[in-house]
Amino acid sequence: MKILKTYPHFTDAELKEIMNSQTKVRAFQDWQIIYSVQTNYGKTAEEFAKILGVSKQKIFHVIQQYNKYGETWRRYDNWGGRREARCNMTLKEEKAILSSLESDALNGRVLIYKQVKKIVEEKLGREVSGDYIWDMFKRHGWKKKVPRPSHPKANREEQEEYKKNFKRAWYPNH
Repeated sequence: MKILKTYPHFTDAELKEIMNSQTKVRAFQDWQIIYSVQTNYGKTAEEFAKILGVSKQKIFHVIQQYNKYGETWRRYDNWGGRREARCNMTLKEEKAILSSLESDALNGRVLIYKQVKKIVEEKLGREVSGDYIWDMFKRHGWKKKVPRPSHPKANREEQEEYKKNFKRAWYPNH
């Protein structure tokens, strides 16, 4: 049974004020954990987990992060979605590139992902993965169009003749 303890980065009154000023549920819950541990010394993580309705691992994680980073521990509190600091381009930049290519695509000119990849790499000045380009297409509602099932210059009569005269043989699996 490990007794939890927080480092005194804030006083109890400051913690309560920070906790009550939170507008997001996740942030409030995290500050509530810190406030509870700081004001109720001597309890175990299991006891806090039962009282606050969270897992024991969540208690340990929040306290560890708070003790390690102090006042700035909850800097990156956004969950999911695109994080602009880590993105190659913003959504507006991606949309601008695709809108410049849209007329070529609509006029039936062949537009493959390698062409778009080359344009994006020139804009960024570095190499990007093919997955990034496909994800960009999906984000902006572009769909992959497959080529037609047969070549436009194909001779249907020759194909039918080939199908009729094709030698079929059956060989047993030995």
